[in-house]
Amino acid sequence: MVLNRDALVVGFDLDMTLIDQRVGIASAMAALEAEIDAGIDVQWVVDNIGPRLETVLARWVAPEGIEGAASRYRELFGVVGVATTRAMPGAAGAVDAVHAAGGKVIVVTAKYEPHAREGLRAVELVPDAVFGLRFGPDKADALLAHGAEIYVGDHPGDVLAARAGNAVAVTVSSGPASADELADAGADVVLGTLHEFPTWFDGYRRSTRRRRARVDRAHGPGPAAERRPD
Repeated sequence: MVLNRDALVVGFDLDMTLIDQRVGIASAMAALEAEIDAGIDVQWVVDNIGPRLETVLARWVAPEGIEGAASRYRELFGVVGVATTRAMPGAAGAVDAVHAAGGKVIVVTAKYEPHAREGLRAVELVPDAVFGLRFGPDKADALLAHGAEIYVGDHPGDVLAARAGNAVAVTVSSGPASADELADAGADVVLGTLHEFPTWFDGYRRSTRRRRARVDRAHGPGPAAERRPD
């Protein structure tokens, strides 16, 4: 599905940006560790949410076992993860602000897409499209394909995604990265929580309209405006 190019499209990361599934992630990862005894540091996983699951498991699991471990984790998470999902502070208001302005919301995440959709449904967040199994610059294809003007995330990798996708990099310090770390990564905007997003978004839209109006005036009236009645 390609979204309407006339609408302002805003992309959002998922974990620790829109939703909090740390309880479910910890439970599923602890259950996986109990089964495979790989020495997985569950607290480290919870404290470093963001990268793809396979990348995380590679810290403890041999290459030949990563695919199987990832598949089993997803089975376990499907049982324990969704029920404990919570919306991040301000998430509903941020999504509503985009929709109220006639814009479209896409979610681009490293999470397994079916679980991403289930997590969003659990907290009654309704984006226009969801794309999973993408992290960092790999998110750019979805952002570019749908003309995302803004990408909102909580991780330095989300700044890279925005850069690669030609989007404004808006970040929230609600995840593993501090405000200073996000700023150092090159974020255009650093917010404390998504509660601040609607005000920022309104200002962004107003300033964008002013810039476009100046460009239109600089180019002069179009052919239709130049025509005068006889």
